Amino acid sequence: MDTFIDKLAQKRNAQEMIRANSAAEAAKMEQMQKQLQAYDEIMQEIRRVNIKTAENVENMRGLLAQCVEKLESVKTEEGTEEDARKQLEAVSGLLEQQLESVRGSLEERHAQTEDFVHKENVKVYRNVQAAFTEELEKQNRLEQENQAAKGKTTSPLLVAVLIGVLVDIAVNLIPLVLQLTNVKFF
Repeated sequence: MDTFIDKLAQKRNAQEMIRANSAAEAAKMEQMQKQLQAYDEIMQEIRRVNIKTAENVENMRGLLAQCVEKLESVKTEEGTEEDARKQLEAVSGLLEQQLESVRGSLEERHAQTEDFVHKENVKVYRNVQAAFTEELEKQNRLEQENQAAKGKTTSPLLVAVLIGVLVDIAVNLIPLVLQLTNVKFF
C-alpha cells in the first residue's frame, strides 16, 4: 500500500512540475510578446520621425525657392544684371551647401535608423529562435520522460488501482448489503 501511495505522490509531483513548467512558459511567452510590442512602438516612432524629416526637407526646398525668387527680384531692382547674377550665384552656392549639409545629415540619420532597426530585428529574431529552441528541447525532454514513465509504471499502477477499487467496493458495498438484508453478525 505504501508503494502505491509513493507512486501516486510521484505522479502528482510530476503533474505539478508540468503545470509549473507550463505556467513559466506562458509567462515567458507573455514577456516576449510585450517586448515585441515595445519594438513595434519604437519602429512606429522611427517611421514618424522619417516622415517629419521628409516634410522638413520639402519645406526647406520651398523656402529656398522663395529666397531665390526674392533675391532675384531685389537684385534686378538694385543693381545691374551682372551684379545680380553674381550675388544670385553666391547665394545659390550657399543654399546648395546648406542643402547638401541637410542631405548629408538626413542620409546619416537614415543610415543610423536602418542600423538600429537591423540590430533590433536581429535581437528579436535571436530571442525568438532561442525561445523556440529551448521550448523544443523541453518538449522533447518531457516526451522522453513521459515515454519512460509510461513503460515503467503502467502495468503495476493499473493493478494497484484495480485492487484499490475492488477494496473500496468491498468496504462500501458489504455493509450496505448487510443493512438492506437485515443481517447482523454481532
